[in-house]
Amino acid sequence: MIKRLTKNLVETAEYVANILNTKLDQGQSVLWLVSGGSAILLEVEIAKRIRNGAKLVVTLIDERFGPVGHLDSNWQKLIEAGFNIKEAKLLPVLVGHGIEQTAIDFEQILKNELNLAQYKLGIFGIGEDGHTAGILPGSQAIESTFLLCHYQSQTYHRITLTPSAIKMLDEAVLFAVGENKKLILEKFETDVSLEEMPAQILKELPLLTIINKVE
Repeated sequence: MIKRLTKNLVETAEYVANILNTKLDQGQSVLWLVSGGSAILLEVEIAKRIRNGAKLVVTLIDERFGPVGHLDSNWQKLIEAGFNIKEAKLLPVLVGHGIEQTAIDFEQILKNELNLAQYKLGIFGIGEDGHTAGILPGSQAIESTFLLCHYQSQTYHRITLTPSAIKMLDEAVLFAVGENKKLILEKFETDVSLEEMPAQILKELPLLTIINKVE
């Protein structure tokens, strides 16, 4: 099922927080997967609205490898923006190990959390090239049978969930900011291969909400 909404940032934060709070109030264990980039301010606003984080686990959809706290780290940018949820279990990807060990360890963590969570929701963005998470068009992450993939792109050494992992989610929110996203969202609505537009994987989830931010 695909829902299409037009909301500003605060309205979107309230919408997503209501989903998370409802599941948590029901006593369900929830895994919330977050993105970097333009989604960070949204995620900070959502976090402010979480009433009880005792059964909530939060981790990244994708990360840029480097030392813990490096300037391009999605997690670092999220924390610096004020992201925090009392009692929630927050799981950064980077813990000071090399890339291979980081990927091995985090895949196991991810597998455990996906299996334990009773509800799994992810906040995704979409690039003008059709990428989502750290899955770039034509990248090896598209065909990976693992939950996690790491590879060197032109800009970063990326660690990302794969389509195999994304398909394990119950729900996704695709948050697209700005006029320049209208064309890619129109293309997203058509039938395009994952190789060309990795974001197409989101259409395979039980529920996808597409939100185009308005001011």
